[in-house]
Amino acid sequence: MSFGGPHRIASISSMLGVRAGMTVSIHHPPEGFMEALLPLPEGVALVNDSKTGLDVQVVFTSKKTEVVEHLGPCMRGMAVTGAIWMVFPTVSENTSAPNEDFVRLAALESGLVDTKKLMLDPAWTALKLQWKPRGPRVELPSARA
Repeated sequence: MSFGGPHRIASISSMLGVRAGMTVSIHHPPEGFMEALLPLPEGVALVNDSKTGLDVQVVFTSKKTEVVEHLGPCMRGMAVTGAIWMVFPTVSENTSAPNEDFVRLAALESGLVDTKKLMLDPAWTALKLQWKPRGPRVELPSARA
């Protein structure tokens, strides 16, 4: 796979929002992805799994059931300002393969919203999922001294 191809203008890690000092987890990467992810910014920690504090998680899925199975554990490990990149096949004849609408709806049901769409490669598309922003407070508490 040629993640990004010859016309890529930025590194895969920068397109995924990976910055210096972040903790990153990659789940089920296809062949060639880890090599395309390099070079990583200074101080980035690649971990298999973590209970909390993951800044960026990249999850490759080819089945709808995998999207649902991975969302819960990924959300629990996600930092408050973290993101989950749910990566799915761009085009698939298989009805069990997730598409953009399925990933978006599954995220909304879980309390996440998609904030960015990225085509990693002709075969893989990704949606960036983050916590839903809270609305403004209806009334402010009164301060008393």
